[in-house]
Parts: sequence; structure tokens; C-alpha cells
Amino acid sequence: LKTKDFFHTIPQNSRILFIRLRSMGDCLLLTSPIRALKEEFPKFHVGVLVESRFADCFDGNPDFDEIIRVSDKYSTAVHLLSRRFNATVNLHGGPTSLAYSFLARGKRIGREHYQYARLYHGLAPHPDSTAHTVESTMAFLRWLGVRRVEPPPLRFEFHPKQAARMSDKFHGRPYVVIHPASVMATKRWAAEQFGAVARELARRDFTIVVTAGPGEELCAGGVAKEIDGTVTLLGLTIPELAELIRGARLYIGNDSGPMHLAAAVGTPIVAVWGSSDSRRWRPWSAQHRVVQNPFECNPCPGYRCLVANSPLCIESVTVDQVNAAVNELLGSAYVV
Repeated sequence: LKTKDFFHTIPQNSRILFIRLRSMGDCLLLTSPIRALKEEFPKFHVGVLVESRFADCFDGNPDFDEIIRVSDKYSTAVHLLSRRFNATVNLHGGPTSLAYSFLARGKRIGREHYQYARLYHGLAPHPDSTAHTVESTMAFLRWLGVRRVEPPPLRFEFHPKQAARMSDKFHGRPYVVIHPASVMATKRWAAEQFGAVARELARRDFTIVVTAGPGEELCAGGVAKEIDGTVTLLGLTIPELAELIRGARLYIGNDSGPMHLAAAVGTPIVAVWGSSDSRRWRPWSAQHRVVQNPFECNPCPGYRCLVANSPLCIESVTVDQVNAAVNELLGSAYVV
């Protein structure tokens, strides 16, 4: 299959399935390239195959005509076998996503570096390993025929009911959201340090809102205990968390899915950075500051520190550095 400019060789009403199973960040970063795709090919029927827990990343997004939720493998397989697509674009490259692409009948498109690349009908070139993830995906779509050069902003639609519920908690008081958790310890700044930043903000009359997902309660509690009057919100849905962050003056956190959600709703971000590659994963399309110190070993896989007993990269970030980034984003009106 000739993949160069493939989108220009198929009917205007073609059905395209994108496989983007996980994670929250990856799903949200996909919204920019798909926005560019639908601007140029508005009659394409665009579907996305996604794990159920991340499906709400696309909730209400008009660029996606169909959201196929992966629950159990059997029901997902039955559903895909009943469908036909002009093309299935795999954005992962591993065996699970390849199996799903076989089940979804249609031309399988991957990239040259994928595992089992020979099993795809067509391949796009290897991505630039230093490019931001949004730019890398856009390069994939440009190869397939999208003409837009600059990727558009991320997209997360406004959810009025969730917004009303979140705003009712604050009665117009300005607040800052702190999400102190991250999956890997090498990307997780200490709760006490987040607490020190939060105390400074509380002195400026901001309400501090600490959020956490399932299994992250200890991180949230470690921050909340540092400040009186903290609002702790656990277990929010993705739309609830989005509207909470949308109403905030500032979002502070590590490299994590909620950081990309903050970017999608346009809230200024202070991102405390550790082991991952900030060139590829920094916030996209929102005002932000990445607080990171240089280490020769960065970036690394991040499962554990390979050069020390603890992750020096994230531990080296100081409260003063983060406070300085906060001051830059909030402006002089809030500097003490």
C-alpha cells in the first residue's frame, strides 16, 4: 500500500479508525492532530479505539465520530469484526494494538519502526525521536496527506453540568489546582515540597485544591496536611477534573495525564519535571513553565533511577525554582 498522501486517494466519506488505547496524556495529545485532519477532511468518519478508563478524554469532541471502548477483549473483538474501515491507523506498534488492527477490517497502517512491521499493509517513516509527541503524530498524518504544517491546540469540550458542580464549591474564590501524583517515582516531586509551594499560594489568598486519582490518595494527603483550608477532591471523572482545572488560575503538578488535561482546557501550568523527556512530553498549546534541572542521564525510561539510590533529577528541583515559575505565570499582581 502506498501510504504517501493516502488520504487523498480514498473517498471523501471514508471511515478511519485510530488505535490509541492509552494513556490519558496520549489520548489528549491526539486531539490536536485529529483536529487538523477533520479541518481538511471534514467528511471522514473518524473513530478511535481506546481503553474504557480513558474514553472520556474524547467525550463531546466533535472531531471524533465514534469512540470504541475496549472493555473485555472478547466483546471488543466481536464489535471490531462487525465493522469495516477504509483504514486502521495504529498509533502504538505493539502486539495488542496489532491484534486489534487485524480484527478491524480494512487497510492496516503503521510506522517503519513498529514490531511486526511486515504485517501492516502500509508504513509511514520512522518519527523524529526528539520531536514533541503532537508533532510526531502530525508528521504521521502529514505523510498520509494532511497539509497543515502547524499542529492546532489540544481540544477538550466544555461540560456545563460538571463546570457548575465544580464552581459551586468555590463561590467565585480564586483557586489553584495541585495534582502531586504521577505513576513513576522518578517523575514524582515530594508532597512536602508541593505543600511548601501551596503555603505560599495560600498566603496570597488562593484556595488550594489538591486532586488525586485512584491509588494516589497518599500523595494528596501529604500535600493537604501542610495547609489549613485545603480542598481535597479524589476520584473525579475526567470531565469533572477538566472543568475544575478550567476554572483554576493555575495548575501545578508533575508530568502526568492531568497536566495534559490542563493544557487541553487552556489553564496555565507549572510542570515539575524529572526523568521523562520534556522535549516530547511538555504541555502543548497552553502557557506553561517546565521546572527541570539538567542531568546527563535524562531522559531515561524512568522505572527506577539507574545512576543513584533515588531519582536525583526530580529531587533536585527546589521550592524556590517552582515558586519563581509560579510568579512568572501569575504575574506581578500575585507576587509577594
